[in-house]
Amino acid sequence: MSEGATSAPARLGAFAADLYHCADCGYCVDAVWVERGIDHVCPTIGHHAPIASYSGRGFIAAARAWVEGAALDRDVLAERVFACTGCGNCEQVCPIGLRPAQVGAALREELVATGHAPASVDKLRAAMRTHGNPHARPAAERGAWAGELSFAAQDATVLYAPGCACAYTAPGEAGAVVALMARAGERVAFRGDADRCCGAPLGEAGFVDDAAYAEQRLAHDVSAVCVVTSGLECWPAWHRALGADTPVFSFSAWLLAALESGRLRIAAPPSLRVHAFDACASRRRGAQSGTPDPLREVLARMGAVVVNDARFAAAAVCCGAAGTMAGLAPDSAQRMAQARLVDVAHADVLVASDTRCGTHLAAAADAGTAPVVGLAAFVQQFCTIGGDG
Repeated sequence: MSEGATSAPARLGAFAADLYHCADCGYCVDAVWVERGIDHVCPTIGHHAPIASYSGRGFIAAARAWVEGAALDRDVLAERVFACTGCGNCEQVCPIGLRPAQVGAALREELVATGHAPASVDKLRAAMRTHGNPHARPAAERGAWAGELSFAAQDATVLYAPGCACAYTAPGEAGAVVALMARAGERVAFRGDADRCCGAPLGEAGFVDDAAYAEQRLAHDVSAVCVVTSGLECWPAWHRALGADTPVFSFSAWLLAALESGRLRIAAPPSLRVHAFDACASRRRGAQSGTPDPLREVLARMGAVVVNDARFAAAAVCCGAAGTMAGLAPDSAQRMAQARLVDVAHADVLVASDTRCGTHLAAAADAGTAPVVGLAAFVQQFCTIGGDG
């Protein structure tokens, strides 16, 4: 079914400068720049469909057509733009500073608003509304990871918000985070039944109103000195919800501060070869706060031997965990993960500070792949720990 736009959608109109300045250079499709560690940039093009309309350039062309009232098959367009992981590589390499990833996000919002979200995306929204998490797991299981752990009932120094991926798919990582914070002398609080999703999965899928509602609920009854979250995708939502008065840290940022202050002393085995997994969410966090998630700094502080080059972090191809790719095309998402795991052959362990990426990679790994662990689990399983707590 082809449909014409009767007026320029407001979300797309905000990107008018981008829509009419694209030079069709193709950098966002298949750029290769060895000196900067860029070997193609779009995971969707590389592992899902090698068609330019799935790329940032394709999103700009589609948005321009929509704004101009051209006939578009919006269901076909939806299959393309919802296959984007939102990694932002296309914006990293654009030589004239355009924002194709943000144009893609605006297209997803318009498609949701006009009733053209794919069935798998509507299923995500239903899972969030029914269960409060994107995994469609019972809400009652959200705090199961905490088990018999003891939390501060009052005078807490930090509120721990594990995030959906950690709470449901990496309970051992969540427990290790709490143990390390306690070791450093923190009085850790957990909200139990009041813990909830930050809304990030809904925002990635274009359900901006649902995401905003979930984000606003985060601040209800929070009086913590600071918040620590294991979800790199959760950090921006918590930061916006609580404002400047309550500091919000990713776990790796908290751990770096604990190491710098001497509250924790952690030593990694000098013979262990570590692959530091550079996550897309770290790059997005850096764009928002000016400071990317400091996984590599933490590993350096612990004396870990990191074997993969930091230059490749700026344009690392997404592992497929982000956005709606895993729900829309799980086989493609698995291929993305397997492509990232190829580089782990020279390491003894892969360490991921982004829990969503870590669990996705672990599910795609085979018997010959180095183990994939979260940062807290890495410290707990491989390192020597000391502290003043």
